[in-house]
Amino acid sequence: MSAILKDFLIGPAHDGICVLLGLGWAGVAAFRFLLRQRILVDGPRSPAGLAMVAPHVLIALPFLLAGGAYTVWVPPIPVIVVTLVWLAFRWLRDPVATPGGWPVRGPVLAVLITASVLVELGALLAVRLVVVPDPRTPVGAALTGETWSAAWPALIQPLAGIVIAAVLLRRRRDRWDWRAALRRTPRPRDTALALVAVAVPFLLPLPFADGGPALTAGPVATPEYGKLILCAVLAWVVSHHSVRFQGGRLSEGLADVRRAASTANAARALYRNYRFLILPLAVFTVAAVASGLRRDFGTIVPAALATIGVTWFATRHNLDRGRLAGEGARRGAQLTAAYRMFAVAAVLFIAAATTLLTTDYVGERGRVWNDPWRFRWDAPCAVVDAPPQVDSAVPEHRVACLRSLTADTESERSQIARAIAATADGGLWGRGVRDRVSAAVPAGATDFVLAVIWNKLGGLVVIASGLLLALLSAALVRAAATAGPSVPMLFAAGLGATLTGQFLFVLAATANVVPHTGIPAPLLSRGGQSTLAICIGIALVLATSRPEEHDQKTTPAPVRVITGTVLAAFPVIVVVVLTLIPYAAPRLADRRLPTVYAQHRPLCPARTADLKGLESPPPDPAACSTDLITLARTRLAVSLGAGRLVLDRQSGDWEDDGDLSGLRAGHLGALLGVSGALRATYPWVMQAGAGGGLRERLTPAPYDRIDAEIVLTLEPRRQRVAAEALTGLPAAAAFVALDTTTGRILVSASATPGPDGGGEVPDTAKRRFDDRHRGWVRPDPAGRVDDSAPDPDCRRRSPSRADQDGCVRWSYVEPGGAGSVDGVLGRSYPYGGALDPVRDAVPAEDLARQAARLGLRTGGCTGPDQWMAGRLDATVSSCLPDPARPGTAHGTPLTLAVIAGAVANGGAAVHPRLVERVTYPATGVSVTGPPRPPAAAFPAATAERLKASRYPDAGGLRLLTAEVAADGGTYLWACGFTGGGRTAFAVVTHSPDPALARASAGLLPGVIRTTIGDR
Repeated sequence: MSAILKDFLIGPAHDGICVLLGLGWAGVAAFRFLLRQRILVDGPRSPAGLAMVAPHVLIALPFLLAGGAYTVWVPPIPVIVVTLVWLAFRWLRDPVATPGGWPVRGPVLAVLITASVLVELGALLAVRLVVVPDPRTPVGAALTGETWSAAWPALIQPLAGIVIAAVLLRRRRDRWDWRAALRRTPRPRDTALALVAVAVPFLLPLPFADGGPALTAGPVATPEYGKLILCAVLAWVVSHHSVRFQGGRLSEGLADVRRAASTANAARALYRNYRFLILPLAVFTVAAVASGLRRDFGTIVPAALATIGVTWFATRHNLDRGRLAGEGARRGAQLTAAYRMFAVAAVLFIAAATTLLTTDYVGERGRVWNDPWRFRWDAPCAVVDAPPQVDSAVPEHRVACLRSLTADTESERSQIARAIAATADGGLWGRGVRDRVSAAVPAGATDFVLAVIWNKLGGLVVIASGLLLALLSAALVRAAATAGPSVPMLFAAGLGATLTGQFLFVLAATANVVPHTGIPAPLLSRGGQSTLAICIGIALVLATSRPEEHDQKTTPAPVRVITGTVLAAFPVIVVVVLTLIPYAAPRLADRRLPTVYAQHRPLCPARTADLKGLESPPPDPAACSTDLITLARTRLAVSLGAGRLVLDRQSGDWEDDGDLSGLRAGHLGALLGVSGALRATYPWVMQAGAGGGLRERLTPAPYDRIDAEIVLTLEPRRQRVAAEALTGLPAAAAFVALDTTTGRILVSASATPGPDGGGEVPDTAKRRFDDRHRGWVRPDPAGRVDDSAPDPDCRRRSPSRADQDGCVRWSYVEPGGAGSVDGVLGRSYPYGGALDPVRDAVPAEDLARQAARLGLRTGGCTGPDQWMAGRLDATVSSCLPDPARPGTAHGTPLTLAVIAGAVANGGAAVHPRLVERVTYPATGVSVTGPPRPPAAAFPAATAERLKASRYPDAGGLRLLTAEVAADGGTYLWACGFTGGGRTAFAVVTHSPDPALARASAGLLPGVIRTTIGDR
C-alpha cells in the first residue's frame, strides 16, 4: 500500500489527478448552476467565482510543472481564458446588482464554465502535442520560428475564437435581434437559397484538392464553419414545421396526394404535407453529397448528428409543451413513438446516403476494425544498390532504399491498435504530461486525441471530459430555452447534439467499437478552426438568448434522468471494458465470435530490413502481440558500478541515473548497439516487453521502476577515461582491461575516427526527392524500379493483398542502420608477435594444446568466443588456424589480455566475465551467471620466465609491444599488466596509414596509465 501511495504522490499519476480535480470542480459547479434559474456571483472568492477560476489553475498546473519550454507557453493560456470568461460574465449578467452579488442565469454560467475549461484543456494539449512536442525542449528553444508556425493554427486561432465569441456577446443585447426575420414562413426561394448556403462551404475546398480528401479552401477549413450553417438552416426549417414533430402516422397526408388532379398538384401536396421531413433530409443530403464529393467522411457524421439532434429535440419539446410545473419529463417510450416517423424516414436515409458515398472508405476501415491486432507497426526501408539517377537525388549523408507498399499499408492500418495500446498503457491514472510513449499513436493530436489524453492523464479524465461536454450541450439548450422550439433553441440543440455525439463517436472509434472515421474530438483535438467554429456557435447561442423571455414565458425544463444516465454511462462503460480487456477484436468478417487475446503474449518478431522481410506474411495475433508500446514502456537499465544507464526507447537515447563518474552511453561504443553483444545475447531482456496486466492499468504508474536490467562488470570512471582517450587518437583503437583474479572486465572501449552524422535533411532536398519518387510500382523484368509514374495496379486501399505485394518505391535512410562492430569483442585482428608468449611457453609440437588452454581455438575459427564466463553472441573467437604457422593467429584483444593475466597470475588463466546479473522483464526473475574457475595455463616457473623475457618493465607497467602488417593495414599491439599484477590489458591501434598507426601507438602507454590508475 505504501508503494501505491508513493506512486500517487510523486509518480506521474499526479498529473492526471490534478486535471481530474479541475474537471470535476467545473463539472459539479456547472451541474448545480444548470438546475437553477439565477446565480449570484459576488467576486472571484464566491463559490461561483471560484468555479470560474480554480479549475483552470488545476488543469494548467501539471503542464506548467512539466518545465522547459512549457513554462513559456502554458501560463498565458489560463490567464487569457479566465480573463475572457470574466469579461463574458460581465456582459451576460443582469445590469443591476443585488445585495448578494451580480445575478446571472444559471445555464449561461454553466455554458461559460464548461466551454472555457474544455477550450483550455484543448489549448494545453495543443502546446504539448504540437507546439512543443518534445518535453525535453529547453526554455531557450521555446520561441523559435518552428514553434510559432505550429502555434498559429493549433493554439492562436482557438484563442482568437474566444475573443471573437466575447465580442459577439458584448454586442448581443442591441445588435442580435434577427429572430423576427426568421419567424417568417420560408418560401421556396428562401429554402433554395438556404440549401445553397449549406452547400457552398462544403464544396469550396474542391478546387484546392491535391489528390487526397479536400479539407480546406486555401488556409480556411470552410467545412467547419459549414457545420454551423447546417445547424442554423436545420433549426430554421424545422422551427416552422415543428408542430408535426409530435406523433401521428406517416400515411395521414397521402390522401391529399391521391386526390390531386395533376402530377404538379400531387407534388405540391406531397411537399406541403411532408416538408417537415423533406426539408431536414434535403439539408442533410446537400451536406452529405458535398462531403462525399470531397472524400471527407468526417463531416457526414456531424451532419447526421445535427439533423437527428434538431428533429429529436423538436419532437421532445412538443411533447413537453403541455407539461405542468413540477411534472416530470415525458417517458422515453412516448418520445420514441413520437419520433418514429422521422426515425424511419430519416435515420435509414442517412445511413443509406453515408454508405453510398463512402463505400470504399468504409470497406477499408471495416477491414481494420475487424481485427486491428493483425497489423505490424514497423515498416523499415530495404537498403539496396540504386541506379545513378536515383543516387544523385538522394540527400547528402543518406543512402537509397526501397519501401514496400505491403509493409507501409500494414503499418498504416495499425493506427487503431496503437490507439488502444496507448489507452491500455495509460490505465485509469495516466503516465504524465512529460511521457513520450504516446508519440507512437498516429494523429495523436487530432483523430486519436482521446487515446493520448487517456495515455497521459488517465481514463478517468476521458470520462470527465465526456461528462463536461454533455453538460455543455444541456446548458446550451437551457440557455436558449423559449416557449416554443425557436431557431436559437433548435440551433443550440443541433450544436449540442453534434458536440456530444461527436465525442462519443470518437471515443467509440478509439476503442474500436465502430470503425475509425477521422472525426476530431470537439474542443480537444488540434484544429484551430474547428475550435474557432464551435466557439462562434456557442457565442451565437448566448448572444441570441433573451433572459427576460425565458423568465416570463417558459417552464423550467425537467431533469431527464434516463437521457443523462445513458450519456454518462457510455464513456464509463467504454473505459471500464477497455481497461479490463484491451486486446480484443470483433472478428465478424471472419464469421467468428469476438476474440479476446491474452495480454501477456510475446511480441511478434519485427520485419527484417530486406525486401523479403518487408513482404513477409502478417502475424497471428493469437500467438504474438503487435503492441510495441509495451516494449517502449518497459524500462531497461544497464548498470555499472553505483549508477545505471536507462534506455528511452522513444528516442533510442540512454539516460544516466546515479553516480556514473561522467560516463555516457557513447563511452560504451557498439556494446549497446543494435548489433552489439548484449542485444544479440539477451534479446528477451533488450527487446522484450514486460507486458501490461490488469493491476498496472488499475493502479498508478510506478515511480522510477526498472523492468529489465543487465549489470555489467565495467568500472564507469575507467571506461569513460579509456573511451575519451581512444577518441582522441589519430587511428582506430580498441582497449580491454580485466581483473587477473576474478576475470571481471573493467574496460571495453573502442573508437574509429570518422565524420559526424549527417544531421537533418533540408526541406528542399526532401521535396526534390519526393517530387521524383511519388508512385508505387512493380519492378520490370530486369529488376529495375522506375517510380516516376505510379502503377495503377498497385492499390493501397484494396481488400486483396495481391494488389500490394511487389509494389515498391524509392526512399532513403541514414547509413549504418545495422550498427557498428564492437572493436573489442566483435572484431578479429592479426596477432603477429603479440602471441610470442604462447609460442615461448612450450615446444612447437605442444603449441595447439597450449593455445587451447588460453582460449584460442585451432582449425576452424567460426562461432562466438567460448572462453568467456557466460557466452556472448555477436563476438568472435580467437584462433590459431594452423599451429605450424603461428603467424596466422588472429583474434580479439580480450584473449591477449587473458594471456597477460595468466603470466601475472602465476599461470592461472581466468575466464573473462562482462555480465554479472540479468533481470528478465517478462518474469522479473534475476539470473546470475555461473562462475568458471581459472584454468591452469602455465606452470608458475614458466609464468615467471615469460614475465621477465616478454613483459619488460615500462614505468610501472609490464608491457609487450608488437607491430603487424597485414590485411592492407598496420596493427600495433600493447599488452601486459600492472606492476602488482592485479590488472591485465591489451590495446590495439590500426590504420591503413602506418604513420597514423605508429603515432597512435606512441600514445598508448599514456592512455593505459591514465585509465588503469592505481590498479
